[in-house]
Amino acid sequence: MSGYLPENINIVVDSVPRGTLGTFVPGQTISGKVIYTPRAQVDIDHIIIICKGVCFTEITERNGNTTSHYPEKITLFRNLETLFRGPHTIPSGTYEWPFHFELPDQADYNRKSRSRDNMYQTGLQGLPPSFKLDSSDPKARVTYKLKVKVNPGKIIHKTELAKELPVWPLSLAPLKPPVPLHKYSEGNGRFKSKSLRPTQHTFKEKMRHAFTSDSSLKTPEINIAVQFKMPRCVSATQYLPLELSCKYTKTGPNDPESPEFVSHGCTFSLKTYVKVRANGTFSDHYDSDKETVVSHTIHGNNTLLPLDGTFIPISEPIRLADMQRHVHCLVPNFKTWTISMDYKMIVKSRIRHVQTGHVWKFENKFPFEILPGEVAMPAYSGQQSSVVEAGPSALYPPQLRSQEQASSSSTAPPEFRDDLAPPSYNSGYIWKTGPEAEKVY
Repeated sequence: MSGYLPENINIVVDSVPRGTLGTFVPGQTISGKVIYTPRAQVDIDHIIIICKGVCFTEITERNGNTTSHYPEKITLFRNLETLFRGPHTIPSGTYEWPFHFELPDQADYNRKSRSRDNMYQTGLQGLPPSFKLDSSDPKARVTYKLKVKVNPGKIIHKTELAKELPVWPLSLAPLKPPVPLHKYSEGNGRFKSKSLRPTQHTFKEKMRHAFTSDSSLKTPEINIAVQFKMPRCVSATQYLPLELSCKYTKTGPNDPESPEFVSHGCTFSLKTYVKVRANGTFSDHYDSDKETVVSHTIHGNNTLLPLDGTFIPISEPIRLADMQRHVHCLVPNFKTWTISMDYKMIVKSRIRHVQTGHVWKFENKFPFEILPGEVAMPAYSGQQSSVVEAGPSALYPPQLRSQEQASSSSTAPPEFRDDLAPPSYNSGYIWKTGPEAEKVY
């Protein structure tokens, strides 16, 4: 049995991902080789490799003591290639077979029209990106895999190995310039305190203030309005210029003439909002979930903010990829037949009054879009190009040995002859001359 273990198989992908985050793109050719290293003599009927994409959803509904599961699996595409046909007995050693697939540009699924189709995308469409909803309910994922099967369809003397391929589509949509929100940031921008007085009131002034409406004795306050500006549409490796404005309004004669404000920092929270549906017996079932994929804090600096509402940078431009260690969590916005995924950005900014140390907290919420690919840098950004070397990532491990670096012990697979059964094959299976690739596994 030592020849039928998963560790005896290896899949080497020679194609270099075109995406800067180590992702493959629709229409790209995926080529490489399968390395099979049985540790003992084995009987081989045939070996196949499958390249496929799957969109899977599952919704769980509970009603009292009853729990119902509604799964739906959609095959985006499925390509099969036969690497070796037997039956044949091969000795222990190292064997290599090349493979070659082309990812399709589009997929079509003729799903029966249902309610709420406006929330999803139906008919012919581009391949969705690799995606996984980490919550336990509902379940949603889009996966692309290479899978090798040795002796598929048999109960014993078989094995298989799968390798995941991260796939993101490309887009030529330009990065939209940053624009301020139509309204000021939410939050209380007023601070009223006796500590703002240059000198404290005497007892006589305090008594007069208690019984009169003399405006010269009113408690001074600071009234500010804050706006935050950043792009609303960006790819994962493009730089985002971050700007902040603060407008001070003097409301009374006792208010400070020229208070000093500095940024006390910002916190970014990027949340996914996923809508999922699955096919039931009589109707579709729906569910939704949200997750936080980015939680990042930029610390404040001592740069004074203008008081007239002028926008100034609050930090060096930053990328979403810098805010997330697992960059493949930054999946581009997409809609497919059963999954709809959008983003919302929440920015919490803080302004500090230098003289008193008082800190105001403001919040912005707005829809956010992650572009499905790498596009040209915008003219307004003075940062260097966001080109990142394609290659190893969390899902796509470093490239393994090339064909030239393969072990010298590798041998060519035994020749297949359909006119003669190998005499050493004694597994009991009947010799077949039909094309094995026509089988469905």
